[in-house]
Amino acid sequence: MEAKAETRPSRKGIILQEAARLFREKGYRASTLRELARRSGVKGGSIYYHFASKQEILYRIMDETMNNLLQGLEHEIREEQDPVHRLNRGIEFHIRYHLENQDETHVADTELINLGDDHRRRIVGKRAEYERTFSGILEEGTREGVMGVGNTKLASIAVLQMCTGIPYWFNEEGPLSVDEVVAQYIDFVFWGVLGRAGRRESI
Repeated sequence: MEAKAETRPSRKGIILQEAARLFREKGYRASTLRELARRSGVKGGSIYYHFASKQEILYRIMDETMNNLLQGLEHEIREEQDPVHRLNRGIEFHIRYHLENQDETHVADTELINLGDDHRRRIVGKRAEYERTFSGILEEGTREGVMGVGNTKLASIAVLQMCTGIPYWFNEEGPLSVDEVVAQYIDFVFWGVLGRAGRRESI
């Protein structure tokens, strides 16, 4: 059987990858298209052949990241009927995606303020859609009596923010593997600080 040829990113894809890395390192405002062109291996003016502006590049990074999150999450949970399993799969996907795409997710998480109004509204809408998927799982689980969440919107935001923060401290050479981090975060979401043996009466 012949080995499949590796798919190389397009020039536009390379520019977006390098832009995400540059924006993460220096921030959007401090980054220049001249430096981006150098990192991407193109002449300065060639950037405009692919993108109209630095603003468009920022929006494309954030939009593609949100699209990947929405589509990936739907793929992970669509076969699961049980809300507990759906939440488990959703949390694992969210953590792994953020660890595997740290430049893009960092930009998506921190640079919203630098988007123009129209672009910001679109990204905020997709963020809300992503969060609603998690709050919907919590609502379903609470209705079925397998979860006990009073404010599902607040709980979903808390879970997502907690998991989104993992790349800020995770070290591949550290004491915990990705699998261990995923397992421990899922365990904490489901059991909290009291652990499996805890009782509400003890609070």
